[in-house]
Amino acid sequence: MIETKHKDPFARFLGSIVGFSVRILAVLMVFVVFWAMVDVVVHIYNEFLASYGEVFSSESIFESLGSVLVVLIAIEIFLNIIYFLVEDTIHVPLVLATALTAISRKVIIIDYTAVSAGHMYATAALIAAVGLVYWLVSSKHQIKIMGD
Repeated sequence: MIETKHKDPFARFLGSIVGFSVRILAVLMVFVVFWAMVDVVVHIYNEFLASYGEVFSSESIFESLGSVLVVLIAIEIFLNIIYFLVEDTIHVPLVLATALTAISRKVIIIDYTAVSAGHMYATAALIAAVGLVYWLVSSKHQIKIMGD
């Protein structure tokens, strides 16, 4: 649990407010995950009610995948909040994995005819940067610094 081990009573009070806020945020994220799940179910149900040609179009499949990834992103954010509640720290690999999932969702649902080449290069650079940082943070290999 989030507890400030500081001797100052005001710092402990502020820490308890932050802890309470994080608990409220966790409860709200449960509602967001549930709402996103309902949205996915409704979206897929509506896709099945559509005509055969519309159900199996690449656009509808990408929209369905995007909806599922929104649920996964919400769950990962919830896990970030719970991890913070339990460990009182931010789990960097989990945050980076959440970012990679969000970027992947954007790449899946992007309309390639409506974006500029610069936007595509920026997206590719973002994926490479976050992927590299994730690999460095979660890698078992330790980088030796200056002759260590």
